[in-house]
Amino acid sequence: MKLKVYSILIFCVTLWASNFIIGAVLVNYWSALHVTVYRLLCICIFLGIIGFPIIRKARIRPKQWSLLSIAAILGVSVNHFSFFKSLETTSPITAAYILALTPIVTGMINRLVRGEKKSWLFWLGSIISFTGVGLIISAKQGATAQFGIGEVFSFCTMLSFAIFLVLLDILRKELDSFSVTFFTSLIGCLALLPFLSFAPIVPKQNAALPMILLLIISAILVHGVSNLVWNANQHKVGSTNAAILLNLEPIITMILSAIILHAIIQSSQIIGGLLVLTGILISVVLSEKIKKPSYP
Repeated sequence: MKLKVYSILIFCVTLWASNFIIGAVLVNYWSALHVTVYRLLCICIFLGIIGFPIIRKARIRPKQWSLLSIAAILGVSVNHFSFFKSLETTSPITAAYILALTPIVTGMINRLVRGEKKSWLFWLGSIISFTGVGLIISAKQGATAQFGIGEVFSFCTMLSFAIFLVLLDILRKELDSFSVTFFTSLIGCLALLPFLSFAPIVPKQNAALPMILLLIISAILVHGVSNLVWNANQHKVGSTNAAILLNLEPIITMILSAIILHAIIQSSQIIGGLLVLTGILISVVLSEKIKKPSYP
């Protein structure tokens, strides 16, 4: 039974990893903004169709709408746009490992905002992970520490998602997960529509039907189906074990980049990746296991 659940979860992680490859392909045909809006429209339509009864029953207070709007702009508008914008100039591998820092940065935000105590293992793991990311960035085209615009957008993707996760913890105390997902996606999409007039209309390349289908189907699978399947199965193995599986995402991205994009994997990327994953395991998994309960 557990083997089946793990297989399902790994399939979800593989879909999420493929998003880096798919994104790198799509930005060759449309601007990052157009890709973002088109995919969000697909996601909203899909979620609206399958979850209409849930959405219709949602009762959202004015204060919750304000928080939903902030979460949508940061966690959807900024996050999705910066994700595709980063893939215009940086490699999927670099973007994946920067995004892998999300749980660590989320912990740092919770420390600053909520005053959560963090053990020395958390900070040790954080240093190791950020060192690994620095090594991966330095591998860019064989240069030394080239931190370009693509990496800036990747960090924006990671930071906006980390803040989004903190806001989700607050929203999910009063609203169901499906409604939060739908309304943040819808608001995030609507917030980007006015900016389309500033984006180039002429496609970078003529997009044939396969590319259009890739855009639509990938949006539904990656951000719709996989999220629903993950949420339905992760509790069966425990959140900690499920979180460990998420660390496979940058590794799978590296493998897919080599197979599909014919990317050359450098030794510094492998070493840096191992440092990132080791740091995450130390700061997120080990530090939580030894954390003692605190009393007022």
